[in-house]
Amino acid sequence: MIKTQNNWYIWLPVLALVAMPFGRSVEIFVLIMSLLGLNDLIRNQNQIRQNEAFKLFSVVFLLFWIPGLISIIDAVNIERSTKSVGGMLRFYLAGVFIISRIDTIQMHQKIGLSFAVIIIFWAIDGWLQASMGTDIFGLESPSPFRISGIFDENARLGLMIMPFFSVAIFSLKKQYGASWAIATGILLASTILLSGDRAAWVSIAVTLLLFTILFGKRLFSLTSIQSAILLIILPIVVISVLSTPQFQQRVASVKIGFDGSYDSINKASSSRLPLWETAYRMFIDNPVNGVGVRSFRYAYPEYASSDDPFVDFSLPKQKQKGQTHAHQVVLEFASDTGLFGLIGYAIVLWIIYIKWLPLAARSEAMIPLGYLVSLAVIFFPINTHQSFFSSHWGQIVWMIIALAISSLSVECGSQKLALIKRTADD
Repeated sequence: MIKTQNNWYIWLPVLALVAMPFGRSVEIFVLIMSLLGLNDLIRNQNQIRQNEAFKLFSVVFLLFWIPGLISIIDAVNIERSTKSVGGMLRFYLAGVFIISRIDTIQMHQKIGLSFAVIIIFWAIDGWLQASMGTDIFGLESPSPFRISGIFDENARLGLMIMPFFSVAIFSLKKQYGASWAIATGILLASTILLSGDRAAWVSIAVTLLLFTILFGKRLFSLTSIQSAILLIILPIVVISVLSTPQFQQRVASVKIGFDGSYDSINKASSSRLPLWETAYRMFIDNPVNGVGVRSFRYAYPEYASSDDPFVDFSLPKQKQKGQTHAHQVVLEFASDTGLFGLIGYAIVLWIIYIKWLPLAARSEAMIPLGYLVSLAVIFFPINTHQSFFSSHWGQIVWMIIALAISSLSVECGSQKLALIKRTADD
């Protein structure tokens, strides 16, 4: 919608992804996008408000932001909750920037291919660390169970590839054909397995399931070249992954939980069970609006059992803190924002799975499908998750939401976007 002779701004989401491994530097690019979005909203408000993509993005944002706002009323830590909810507005303005300015198929294709290049580099870097002990920058993995690559001590390699996995695959397929998409998919999926992140393992399984549901038999309609790629490369990659000590040790740690006992499951899940029990108790005691966005850690000691591994009860009560978040998206919305948050989350799940994905699949809109599959996986309820309300994860999720809606509007048309709200016309 907003046109200039030099479309330099389309690279801002790409630069934000480049900066992700380097701490808070990503905030620079989010801030620039937010300021441009605010400028567009003020100077071109009539145009933007008539945009169906803008309306839909605003609805999705409010489904999360309003419950967060309501949670402040009696939040355990009002200052932290207010700061976090207020900080979400920068994601909204950055989304306005994306929807108002990134509005052609060519722009979205450039961004999708750029994302592909970035995560392919991360994947190659991770494989180098696994095979040589250090990555391109000389970084060693901080854990014997994990491969962290460029993310160093954060060990987020698999989790950071996962949100951009499907858009990279579909962008490459659209531009260069299925052979490139298959080869890249094998590289990225193997890196996710190699990373040792069990949440990313579940995510890749859900992604492949969605691919199968969306495309069915078309997944297996391969040319002789594509079949050769699978027959030659796939066994080599699988054997390579299985033979790495990091992968073997991580699988061994998961197998511990297979006997079904509470202690073994808890050990296999990195002591998640007491964490989830505590989150559930928070929700039961604060069912309407939760304990407040990002107030989880401050409320935790009050609801934790006496032997909880995440609380140091030897400290004075006012200094006791627990885990930062529930590590499970449903329990995070329940504990932080109560029933209001759960209702918003359920509506967004319905929009993604029932409205957006079928619309994009029917239109064979590759770029939107890539983002929508990522969102379906990010919000998939049966997994462990990073905190939706954290700055780090929030930047990723809201950028993908905005890019999904913008690309859906571009490839499927704004009129079809309007039909998302009218189930009778679908």
